[in-house]
This record gives sequence, structure tokens and C-alpha cells, in this order.
Amino acid sequence: MVTNLPAEAKAKWLKVMDAKTPEEKFQALQEFLKEVPKHKGTENLVYWAKRRMAELREEMEVRKSKKSGGFSLFVEKEGAGQAILIGDMLLRSFIMRKLTNVKQEFNELPVPGMVKYEDVQIQLVNPPKSLPLSKTIGLIRNADEVIIAINNKEDLSLIKSLLEDNNILLRKPKGRVVIERTRYGISGIRVVNLGKLIGIDEKVVRDYIESFGIKSAIVKIIGEVTLDDIEKSMFEAVSYKPTVVISKDRFDTGELPMLTIDQIDKLPKHLFDMLEVIRVYTKEPGEEPTKDPLILKKGSTVLDVARKLHSSLAENFRYARVWGKSVKFQGQKVGPSHILEDRDIVEIHVK
Repeated sequence: MVTNLPAEAKAKWLKVMDAKTPEEKFQALQEFLKEVPKHKGTENLVYWAKRRMAELREEMEVRKSKKSGGFSLFVEKEGAGQAILIGDMLLRSFIMRKLTNVKQEFNELPVPGMVKYEDVQIQLVNPPKSLPLSKTIGLIRNADEVIIAINNKEDLSLIKSLLEDNNILLRKPKGRVVIERTRYGISGIRVVNLGKLIGIDEKVVRDYIESFGIKSAIVKIIGEVTLDDIEKSMFEAVSYKPTVVISKDRFDTGELPMLTIDQIDKLPKHLFDMLEVIRVYTKEPGEEPTKDPLILKKGSTVLDVARKLHSSLAENFRYARVWGKSVKFQGQKVGPSHILEDRDIVEIHVK
């Protein structure tokens, strides 16, 4: 059920979206909550906002501690994506030793390592043994995907329940929405429909996004999506984390995919596939493509490539030529909203 917030609350939420630092976001959330009417329809939103403020408060304390010589649990992302290991510590250490160059088993800080898949690397993060799962929630939210190393169904159920209580879903929803605010090359609200809208049309989606004061954005529809899903994506109320279970022996994991430890060599490909990213190679006219790809989410456009390379390329974008699976013929001339596929090659031309 859509919350139907007043215009004042929507305007305050826009400030939350624009906030850059934890301090700014915390202050903006405080102001937002003052404008949210208190009734049954807003209970979940208020609960989520207060929980997010608690996480931000903890993050601010960690930063303050780090500046004064303390340490931080936050791990900066590297590579194509970040996967976090949770569950049995011995299994987690085995995975780290087997797939990365990290050899230490226990540490007081999260231990990152890199696992290679073809021409990309994926970061694995192993939280400290002493850190309870309830305190790992922030690390899980920051990660792109989750590896649950566990040996029985009961422990898996406990982990799933704790994460779901914190609005972290491990099972892929029927649909999801990605809202990307834009400044260059595209004006208005553009809906990229890669799935199916249920009970609404693209005009309803545009009107809803515009009601927050957003003038320019790309809204990507993936799977089956309702207006409730659009709202949830606006408020970041629910977070989906692709998940794989690793165990010594097989047991019923429900809908979650599973690998046993003797299948561990298959994990890098599984992690890459779960990221739902594409590799895009760029080239200059008359030259060979780069060997190191840009990593972008599925459904990304040529303009996303230009923006990732440099803001000036996006501002002065004229057209691009593309080689790969996304075009009808190789070297096809395309506009900024052309959707790319894995291993496409892009040559950008500017004004």
C-alpha cells in the first residue's frame, strides 16, 4: 500500500537523497520524520527511518573513533563487486584461503581479499570472529552479495530470520526498481522497462517520481513491479542481497542456491553471475579496445559509460558506436539511452 506522503515530507526526503555525508543524511532524516504523518500506513516507513538513523549514528561514532586513532569496520569496495562471508568461521577461513591470497584465519578487523573470475576480480570480506551477526548488518548492507558458510538448516534459518528482520532479503523478489537521478543527456523521467508493470503504466511511474520534485531520472523496471515496489525503491526500505550457501554437506536451503566445499572452484563464476553486472570495453577511434573492462549493472546505457569515464563526456555526448550483442550490426551508431550487454565495446563521440 503506497504511503501517500504530503508534499512537505516528499520535499524533505529529496534532501535525504541529496545528502552526501552521514551527518547530513542523519540531519535530513530528522527533518523528514517531523513531516511524516503518524498513522498505520506510515509505521513501517517511520520504523525504517529510525533504524537507518541508528546505523548512521553508529557510523558517525566509528568515523570519530578512527580520526582519534581508533579503527573502522567499514571496508572500501574494490573490483567488480563485494561479497561478505557470514556464518561458520572455519568454513569462512577455508573459502578465503582457497580463493584469495589471504592466509590469516582470525583478525580484529574485517579481512578483505580478491578472487579472480576471467578478466575481473571480486572482493571477499570476512568479518572478525568476535563480531556478532547483529553488528555485521551494516557490513552486509554495504556488500553487493552474501556468502553464508553454514553446516545445518537450523543455523541457516536463524541467519535468514535475523536478516529479514532487518529488511535484508536473501531471496530475489519478483521485481525490483533502480532509480538513477541524472543531470546529463536526458531530461525528464525516462522509464526503461526490462520487465512488467503491474496495475500501473509508465505515466503513473513518472508522475510518482516527479511528485518528489525529481525532474530528471532513469527508472529501470526489472521483473514484475507494482507502485509499492516503486515506493520501496525510493525509500531504500528493503534491500535484496543475492546469496549462496556453502557447506560441507548438502541440506535443504529452500530457494537459496548451494555449493559444497568440494565445489568451491565454481564459486567465482557464481559470484559474478549473482552480481548481475556487465563488462564494457571502451575504445578510441582507430584503436583497439581496452583490456580492462568497466563494470556496470545490467540495464546500463551508453550514457552510464560516458558518466563513469568522465562527467565531461556525459555533458558533451553526441553519439556512440557499439560492437557486441546489443546492436544489430557491428559499429552501429547509437544514442545515450541505448542499453548495453556483457562484453560490448563502446566508442564515444563528443560535440
